[in-house]
Amino acid sequence: MIIKRFTAQTAPKAMKLVKDALGLDAVIFSQKTLDKGSANERVEIMAAIDHDTITSPPLPNPEPGATTGGAGYGYQTVRKQATQKKPVKTRPKPKKRQAQAPESQKVRQNFSRLLQEREASLRPKTVPPKQLKTKATIWRDEIIDQVQALPVAQSSGNDPIIIALVGPTGVGKTTTAAKLAAWYHIQEGKKVALLTMDCYRIGATDQLRTYARIMHLPCEVAIRKKDLEQAIARHWDTDVIIIDTTGKSPYDTDHIDELAEWFAEIASLQPLLVVSATTKKEDLRQIVQVYDALEPHSLILTKLDETRTYASLCQQVAASNLPVGYLTMGQRVPEDFIVPDKPLLDTFFKKGWSALEQHIN
Repeated sequence: MIIKRFTAQTAPKAMKLVKDALGLDAVIFSQKTLDKGSANERVEIMAAIDHDTITSPPLPNPEPGATTGGAGYGYQTVRKQATQKKPVKTRPKPKKRQAQAPESQKVRQNFSRLLQEREASLRPKTVPPKQLKTKATIWRDEIIDQVQALPVAQSSGNDPIIIALVGPTGVGKTTTAAKLAAWYHIQEGKKVALLTMDCYRIGATDQLRTYARIMHLPCEVAIRKKDLEQAIARHWDTDVIIIDTTGKSPYDTDHIDELAEWFAEIASLQPLLVVSATTKKEDLRQIVQVYDALEPHSLILTKLDETRTYASLCQQVAASNLPVGYLTMGQRVPEDFIVPDKPLLDTFFKKGWSALEQHIN
């Protein structure tokens, strides 16, 4: 038996080398990738063939009077006589293919059997479609069952409900603050005051003031920690105080520490973490993890109209162990705002966007 090693840039090229060198009867013993991931990455194939299966191409019959030699090496040499006339060339008849030796056949059969057993062990077990659907449905329902609904808690005594909307930039905190204020003011008949700490984003303060002016609500800007405390004290006679905070990167831990310092002296403050339904899975996990330092009361899910895939959102909400306080979608104030209960959340995460459309005015 002859065993040889072949290397090439790709598996097809390496197999071509095997075919060219050993023929179609070659047996492949192994195939692996060398220097994987580097510029010198290549495929190595170990192949073998039995001596009995090697045949040399046929040669023309010797001319009359020619001498032959090298018979022990499986070839013939033909020497022309000096006085011999040039013979007429004839096409040689191809030799019959020699039958494979029994040992070679056994090697091929054993190797083929080993390959089939390995492929069968690596092949994923097939599950009937009905059974697969049932398992997926059970797994989905188990995750949805973990998602709970919990609106903002009512304050004790005559103290106002103080809500601070926190979260990264671009999730819609300012618009959500206006929707929340409109819901408390119009639907609940509460006396509401709006405060904003977002002095970094151009137009954020004017946007919230415009909403407040339309709803005839007071609105103040707090640039420093002391300003926030004084503004809360001035509006202590209201029912609800809503604070719009500055949005920053969830990887900016200094911003989280600053918010924690500002909120430390405010009694009964309830932070609500605002997250967008369009946020990628890994980023959403990071947001929940970082803002956990502020001990948020619940989640507000925004921009639900900008996607139709909610599986990843549901998984992250369930993993956060935070209840869902409110759902928002679109730019309309106050129409695009829902206070969900547990049955609505279950229906939403099972059926998707169609479950919310009927709840939007």
